[in-house]
Amino acid sequence: MSLTRKICRIPSQNGAALLVMFVVMVLGAIGFLLSQLNSSSLSRERDAQTMRVLAEAKELVMGWSLTHPQRPGLLPFPDRNADGNYDGAADCPAGAVNNTHLLGKLPWANYPAPCIDPRGGLGGRLRDESGETPWYAVSRNLVYNLAYPTINSDLTQLNTGWITVFDEKGALLSNRVAFVLMAPGRVLPGQNRGAAAPAAANYLDSMTLGATAHNNADTDQSFIAATAGSNFNDRLLYVTIDEFMTHVENAVARRVERDARACLDAYAAASGGKYPWAAVLNGGAAPDYTGDYGAGFGRIPLTLNIEASPGVPDAAMQAGWQPATCFTALPYWNSWREQIFYQVAPGYRPGSAAVCPACLTLNGGGNYRAHVLFAGRALAGQARVTNANKGAVANYLEGDNANGDLAFENQPDSASFNDRVFCVDGGVTCN
Repeated sequence: MSLTRKICRIPSQNGAALLVMFVVMVLGAIGFLLSQLNSSSLSRERDAQTMRVLAEAKELVMGWSLTHPQRPGLLPFPDRNADGNYDGAADCPAGAVNNTHLLGKLPWANYPAPCIDPRGGLGGRLRDESGETPWYAVSRNLVYNLAYPTINSDLTQLNTGWITVFDEKGALLSNRVAFVLMAPGRVLPGQNRGAAAPAAANYLDSMTLGATAHNNADTDQSFIAATAGSNFNDRLLYVTIDEFMTHVENAVARRVERDARACLDAYAAASGGKYPWAAVLNGGAAPDYTGDYGAGFGRIPLTLNIEASPGVPDAAMQAGWQPATCFTALPYWNSWREQIFYQVAPGYRPGSAAVCPACLTLNGGGNYRAHVLFAGRALAGQARVTNANKGAVANYLEGDNANGDLAFENQPDSASFNDRVFCVDGGVTCN
């Protein structure tokens, strides 16, 4: 009987052991799944944090550029290791620019000599989830290269000198990139960041797609944006020239409104309330910026013609701008003046009584003494290449603004309208 009981217990004990093993396996599987979920969640959190850092870096670069006191749209040089360190200061070349000058770390600390127009760095040192400073690449079209670049809406028509970005399948994302920001992520096999100023390859990664190698660390102004993996963990954010120029135009338009209105009103205040003649569009000749007798509409003149009638100076008018530093002391003006137009009301021209009702309207209302018009980038059907193009108002202004009468309009930007009109009335309502 005792033997029988022992024999009968054996299957029962084996079943219990199997149950324990099953429970252990289930718990192990659950633990593994939880660890995978936690790892995936942590990875997504780190990635989101890194992209937030890159978005903040974008705002810093844009803010630095758009608020540049002399040339909005100019971009800084990166912080390279050519000087033996990464100290947060922009490393500007002393001579001509080549591609080696256009890739480095974000210049957060300073913008020292030999940088032209030294001013502060971007401010605030940023770090990605691995504790690294973001990297930065910039188009040669937007940095000082022995001369300041002409930064205006025409840059959107330029098809060379921009950065290219590909996706992880080798498809072109854009070949019109103004600047790129990259978070290098954690050290990968083969990378060593222990030296004083490691080369870019110790931070930025490469990927071969088919027969083509894409290397974010080289200086060919070509970059790849790919999913992070065991051999690639760069995270990338880029800004095209078209997106960038939209912001630049907005920033410049605000300056034009402020500066032109202040200069015109200051001149009128010193000239019996009257405003100067405009500089007419010269048809097939190069744009001219000298005021022309009888011209109520044209570009804003830099040299004034103060005649009240042909050959007869108007003694009540100032011989030059008041203050004299208007326009000519604004470095950005020469880059944008071709896109800036001016209309003075008949009642406020030289020789007039400086009174309405012969005044201007805007969107059907108002009695304004003058208008300043800022033409956005060329729209479909507009050309600004030849002198003949530049002498035709229809290549710059749209709608009522191109009609040649005293009625003007503002509309939301669209594919068929992108003018901005600013009224001038001595500060009565136009402020």
